[in-house]
Amino acid sequence: METMYEAGEMGQVCWIKKGKGWEVRHIQDQDAVGQLRSVATLDDLEEVVRWDGQGKYRPLRSEGNLVSGWQYDANSVTEFREAMEVIYPGLWGTAEAWGDGRLKFQTWDVALAKQTERVRNKVSQTGDMPRRVIEENCKKRCLKTILWAGEKPVDSDAKMPMLCTGPCGMFWSCVES
Repeated sequence: METMYEAGEMGQVCWIKKGKGWEVRHIQDQDAVGQLRSVATLDDLEEVVRWDGQGKYRPLRSEGNLVSGWQYDANSVTEFREAMEVIYPGLWGTAEAWGDGRLKFQTWDVALAKQTERVRNKVSQTGDMPRRVIEENCKKRCLKTILWAGEKPVDSDAKMPMLCTGPCGMFWSCVES
């Protein structure tokens, strides 16, 4: 994974090592030189990634609507990792754990067993509900690979995988509706 610190991608973000630091930006802007708005602090970066291109709040950070046109310069590996944590909370560590073989994640059966009897009955009555919710909601909104549903991430030296390790609140909300 150390090579991942040189240059790479995760979701809609790319980075490249420049001298002792890293340039982090939207993947659409990877070739933009001198045209991007400089984001000076992690707090400023938080504000950038909080909103989509129409100024709407982004409650799901892994949704494919990250605004472009910015660049954050990280001056250390710690600052780089903090920037990635701001952009995609929890996903860098999850990707590292996956790469190292340490990642534990629940299966659909385990996740369903933790739900109320009402939810379990609703799921069993519809038969294809998990797959339908995944197709109609998860895959249309979220950039993560759904490990708990049996998906495997694309193996790439240049790409850090975005991994879903269990059904989230959005998933269960869709099941309930």
